[in-house]
Amino acid sequence: MSLALVVMTACADQPLPQKAQHFLDQYFPKCSVVLIETDVEEGVAEYEVWLNDGTKVEFDMWGEWRRVGRNKSGVPVAMIPDGIMQYITTHYPNNVVTKFSRKDYGYKVELSDDMDLRFNEQCQFVEEID
Repeated sequence: MSLALVVMTACADQPLPQKAQHFLDQYFPKCSVVLIETDVEEGVAEYEVWLNDGTKVEFDMWGEWRRVGRNKSGVPVAMIPDGIMQYITTHYPNNVVTKFSRKDYGYKVELSDDMDLRFNEQCQFVEEID
């Protein structure tokens, strides 16, 4: 019986870190949270948050965003660094950013035409992936 209690406790959702809540308030002020899933492995929590407009945001244990996916209206331009947005508007003017991720190498951008782009930490274009 105590084993089941431990498993249930480990799977229980934890409240979002304040930094994650601030991020949602800043970039998605008109949306409400529908679901928060918490994944805890070896004491490290990660959060997946779904909003009422279909947006999915992933956060690390400190509340830093890792990935934003928003197919309908695109990721908020305000959260994308200027260098990356300038490159996209110049080279892909008819697209919106549907997914934006932080990676070890910098950033990954997925566009509405299913093109994937990689940028380094300085927001300089690295490569295009079909």
